[in-house]
Amino acid sequence: MKITLATTSFTPVYSKEANLQQYFKYIDKAAEKNARLIVFPEQSLQAPPRSFPEVTEEDRIYQLENAELIPEGASTQLLIGKAKEKNMYIVWSMTERESEKLEILYNTAVLVGPEGYVGKYRKVHQTAPEKPIYRRGHKFSVFDTEIGKIGLMICYDKAFPESARELYAQGAEIIAMPSAWPVGSNTDAKDDNDMYLGLYNMYDKVRSAENTVFFLSSNQIGKVGDVYYCGHSRITRPTPIGEEAACTGWEEGIVFAEAEVQKEIEMYGRYPVYADRLPEAYGHIAQPLEI
Repeated sequence: MKITLATTSFTPVYSKEANLQQYFKYIDKAAEKNARLIVFPEQSLQAPPRSFPEVTEEDRIYQLENAELIPEGASTQLLIGKAKEKNMYIVWSMTERESEKLEILYNTAVLVGPEGYVGKYRKVHQTAPEKPIYRRGHKFSVFDTEIGKIGLMICYDKAFPESARELYAQGAEIIAMPSAWPVGSNTDAKDDNDMYLGLYNMYDKVRSAENTVFFLSSNQIGKVGDVYYCGHSRITRPTPIGEEAACTGWEEGIVFAEAEVQKEIEMYGRYPVYADRLPEAYGHIAQPLEI
């Protein structure tokens, strides 16, 4: 089955209503191409903390006041409606409020589709500005959908090979990753040699290649708060070199790629790699480090 995948890059603002309008604009563009999956950047519903690496009390209060429940919250319900209307799976990241303790927040990726709410993932690996605001998640999940098995991760997770490998071990065929990955120089220079951009690009391709999965990253672009983000939202194929199928580069926008998900994965030999793993030899990976 051939399907169209889509990913986006845009500059969120500190207004959920305005950011939802951006979502709707790109969902409509994706629907024109009959896309079955679209991915939006990390924290693109509420926008991320304004400063890096320190955060202010203003940041914490803003996120607390604008957090929503999942899936009962108004934004998730609106996007469920769009997913049903357009016969599309939608992934985005937002500030989630815990239902029983409303002061507890998570940075959460959400997956909805034609069948409604599918699932969510709470970010496991946190950067410095997230720790004062959000609790971290404790597990990775894969969701069975009409277009394949979709695993979720968020931004910094991709710096840890264990994140993608855990999704792979659960059978993920597509990994969707909302991201807010900054420019190392924290300027708008658009330097193709920026070290942070180099890491971002490398991780996309390596995680796709080493796990034989389609990898869809969606990154913020431009200045949000006091931080500049590097864009380069990308769709990567499950080839031995993590072939780039589409990329937004330094621009806002949406890109597409056609895929035969299961056929392409089988073509590049997922199962021999899985069969040759030796979990008994990897015991130290799961042990805490003494620093």
